[in-house]
Amino acid sequence: MNVLGCAIPGISRADAESPRRPGRRIVSSGHWLGLLALIILLPLGSVQSAPLPSRDLTLENGLRMVLVRAPRAPLVVVQVWYRVGAMDEQNGKTGLAHMLEHMMFQGTESTPPAEYSKIISRHGGENNASTSHDYTNYYAKISSEHLELVLRLEADRMRNLVLKEKEFLSENKVVQEERRVRTDADPNARMMEKYRALSYGEHPYGRPVIGPMKDIQGLNLADLKGWYKRYYAPNNAILVVAGDLELDGAEALVRKHFGPLKADPDLQPVHSPPLSIPKAPKRLEVRDAEARLPIWVAGFPFPSGMDSKSQDDAFALDLLMTAMGGGSSSRLNQSLVRHKKLAVSARAGGGGFYGRSGGMGSIHVTPRPGVSLEKIEQAVFEEVDRLRWDPISDRELERIKNSMLAADVYEKDSINSMATTIGRVLVSGGDWKLHTEKFTQLVRAVTADAVRDAAQHYLDPQRVTVGILLPEKRTPTQKRPLVESSSKAGTPSPAEPSPSADKADTSSLVLKGVTP
Repeated sequence: MNVLGCAIPGISRADAESPRRPGRRIVSSGHWLGLLALIILLPLGSVQSAPLPSRDLTLENGLRMVLVRAPRAPLVVVQVWYRVGAMDEQNGKTGLAHMLEHMMFQGTESTPPAEYSKIISRHGGENNASTSHDYTNYYAKISSEHLELVLRLEADRMRNLVLKEKEFLSENKVVQEERRVRTDADPNARMMEKYRALSYGEHPYGRPVIGPMKDIQGLNLADLKGWYKRYYAPNNAILVVAGDLELDGAEALVRKHFGPLKADPDLQPVHSPPLSIPKAPKRLEVRDAEARLPIWVAGFPFPSGMDSKSQDDAFALDLLMTAMGGGSSSRLNQSLVRHKKLAVSARAGGGGFYGRSGGMGSIHVTPRPGVSLEKIEQAVFEEVDRLRWDPISDRELERIKNSMLAADVYEKDSINSMATTIGRVLVSGGDWKLHTEKFTQLVRAVTADAVRDAAQHYLDPQRVTVGILLPEKRTPTQKRPLVESSSKAGTPSPAEPSPSADKADTSSLVLKGVTP
């Protein structure tokens, strides 16, 4: 079971939170060469693949159903997406969405606790689940002959979950340990959690999906029952089934198992508050004795690609961030890693493309030993400045578009990736056909002027949040010395210690050499 959205979008989570955006991957060199050759040799418009046979409809109880026939192998993928995630929680009761995700495997009246996954496994399948700020998702991949089995199990737990104290106490300890291992014991994750909170401010995206430990420990069975009753209903769910299936037969099975489920007449529409736009730069500095390497990150608020009003900007930003740090030929990698030898790694990602409220376009750099963070920051913002004011060349733009289209072709080889893209778009209110069948047209339509305009607006130096993680030597009496400071650029926090002779004062690093 995965917790998504724990770091800044665009930085981690290979499947649903890839370095670029869910479902769109940078293609490895072996696949890339063949796919790129294919794309270059074909006319620009011919790369668009023919739409697969599909069916998109809503049942009487409000369940949205999308069926896609892709008989490449005798397999089907079944995904159930609920329009509820960590964003819908309240302060003091966070971690509920993720905690219930765990409890969804603890049985119904007809399925004993922990039997769901065992049943799928006995029939040769695999399954898992994930929670993000925007959604909760359950999925299974299995031989197409067992499609009805999965549909029956999913329909059963959608409305008939049995929540008991014994199983809850056990799973709560599992989640606490997950929190300890993934966040509390990892200095990078600890820093990124604080950075996310500073980046998003009061927006619920600033809270960790798993929740802080005190909230996890404070959850009770009544909380989970209330959450389940409020959000787990067919009229708050999207069912995506893709693979080796017959559309008529699959629809009949869905109607058989999900059709009798009652809708929730009191269901409230999802709440997607807009991101607040900073009026001045913000920064966070964390010194941690357990950190092994320094880290430098920066983020800018980006709009959602699911909103028709910001869709064109979102696609331009996707190309922009690919140019900035999407692979070995990107500007950051070429400049900081290869030529100037300042960094071990440098990457960027256009986060928030599928987000209900958008997200953060992020830059992440690990400096070489002995290289100051001041040099890193100046070099990064020189590249930001170039993108803001100098038009991207036709050659570079074409290379980026080819990279994205190659990745799209590669993705469509996987029915799981295809189904994930459909579900991710729908759960955030987007048009899945627009983002699958017309993806090539949307990418090809982005111009160099659109990229520059997006850079000038969204990479505004006044919008940036910078985060720094610095290793700190531990004295024999220290357990985990952790010194933090957060402030606007050039204004150190009152709690920030005075820098020692061997620690540079980084409070004034932001935006050096950047044209306002």
